[in-house]
Amino acid sequence: MLLTAFLFLFKNNILSQNLINNGSFETYSVSAFGCAYNFSMVDVWQQINSPDHFTSLCTLSNYGVPNNNFGVSYPKNGNAYCGIICYRKSDEIKEYIQQNLIPPLISGKTYYISFYVSSSDRFTMAIKNIGAYFSISQPTVVPGDNYVQAIPQVENHSGFLTDTVNWVKIEGYFTAQGGEQYVTIGNFNSNTNTDTLYTGSNDPAPGNPDGAYYYIDSVSLYDSLDYVTNIKKYENDFKVNLYPNPNNGNMTLDYDLGASSNGIMYISDITGKLISTYSLQNSRGKLNINEHDFENGVYFYSIYVYDKTLKTDKVVIIK
Repeated sequence: MLLTAFLFLFKNNILSQNLINNGSFETYSVSAFGCAYNFSMVDVWQQINSPDHFTSLCTLSNYGVPNNNFGVSYPKNGNAYCGIICYRKSDEIKEYIQQNLIPPLISGKTYYISFYVSSSDRFTMAIKNIGAYFSISQPTVVPGDNYVQAIPQVENHSGFLTDTVNWVKIEGYFTAQGGEQYVTIGNFNSNTNTDTLYTGSNDPAPGNPDGAYYYIDSVSLYDSLDYVTNIKKYENDFKVNLYPNPNNGNMTLDYDLGASSNGIMYISDITGKLISTYSLQNSRGKLNINEHDFENGVYFYSIYVYDKTLKTDKVVIIK
């Protein structure tokens, strides 16, 4: 029985191979500040223009997690994420992250790409047009305009990306032409062809009026058959619901962790300070939470399974 279980897990690990390396930006060349404040220091990733890297291990407040120069955001997974400017009203400059795929994609094979974005709450605009572009040669920017002009194989079609608290998944399938060895993520449209929505900000970042900036985390690329067979079913097993929301400190968490035996729930305040920790002892159940000492305001809760973030969301306390 143990041998059968081992072989099953071994087989799934071989099949379920993320073709993106360092997809959550966790590994990097550590500077004197404990972080890769320059994105070029992030392992295996390349940059176009000047994307940013953020981690909870950084001693520079501008590049920390959850608080940094562009807002407040917890990682989707792990301790880190990156950030890119996807639109600025004043010019065409846009930022991109890029990786050299080894080996290149196979002609006629269908692949599945996904990544998560969250809008910065210190910029005043939101856009729709964020996507992933696969190319045989390394793409370059339009001379004089400083953006990559291309048609991404996968792009967001769910409306304006306005959420500053939750991570929004951008995903899709595509068939490879063959030989694609670069994946580039960002906005591939000129300003004229970029749909924009003014969202405003309670604390706009200085020098960045009328811009759209997005955090990016958990980039994955799978053979489509592998994804459907091994990954998608696993993701669909998880169910988490916290209610009522808003509440007066009394709330209930319904959870189903699928094949996982347990998990952890963390509650933090708006500054990122950890306030409460709850163990989810069973794979599914109902947890009654009584936090009468919480003051009115916005808090964040995160569900961790196998040291990965299953869900991060906000909860509002009103008494």
